Amino acid sequence: MNVVDQKDTKKDFWDRKARTFPRFEEGEHTYEAGILNRIRKHGVDFRGSTVLDVGCGSGMYTIRLAREARRVTALDISQQMLDFLRQDAVTQGLDNIDYVRSEWMDFQSDATYDIVFCSMTPAIQSDESRFQLLRHAGRWTVFMGFAGVMNSQIMTGLYEHYDVTPKVFTNGTDMRLWLEDHSIPYTRYPVEGTWVTPKSLEARMDSCATFLSQYGVTPDQDHLKEYLARFEEEPGQYVDRTDYKIDLLIWNAQADS
Repeated sequence: MNVVDQKDTKKDFWDRKARTFPRFEEGEHTYEAGILNRIRKHGVDFRGSTVLDVGCGSGMYTIRLAREARRVTALDISQQMLDFLRQDAVTQGLDNIDYVRSEWMDFQSDATYDIVFCSMTPAIQSDESRFQLLRHAGRWTVFMGFAGVMNSQIMTGLYEHYDVTPKVFTNGTDMRLWLEDHSIPYTRYPVEGTWVTPKSLEARMDSCATFLSQYGVTPDQDHLKEYLARFEEEPGQYVDRTDYKIDLLIWNAQADS
């Protein structure tokens, strides 16, 4: 597969994910609100700042960042994700977001930002992609990535059924080790818990099929519907529980200035 085909495959995958991806949720009780409060307590001040949100997805953080920042550049490979973000930004009356549909390594800009923000994006894995983060960070970089645990109850059973060995996600751990190798001081906040996500049957089947497509599996729809029945906790609500461990890493480009 050539580079163009690989990019198209990634884009198509995330456009499919967008159909059932969580979107901005109001309130201070949410997971995102709690994470941002922890980041603020560290000393990161979003007020009046310029922010680059790398791999912004549907904008669950972007909307909150834009409420405080002067300007937010929201970058994602998926146009569908950006379209949902734009819809929610309009609903919230926000007009300080710039939308960029791009792969991270194709992002052509000499700009530096007060804060570079990366939440769970798979785009940051190579040395080159990490150095690009540093080039754009005028002061703070906030990075969140998995630390070896992302276990979905629903997907675990499907992986077993289709004899799939799922990927182990360690982008948080890998970034932490990379920072140490390059003598970049950082602060680590370990975050762990369980995400509880209800979806309709149609959305849940779509989400499962999208995950399995990464492994070349097209699930049998009748089996999938029968399997998911055990996860219906309220009429029409199919609930997944995903255990996670995440490294929240924060570093300051001006620390030694």
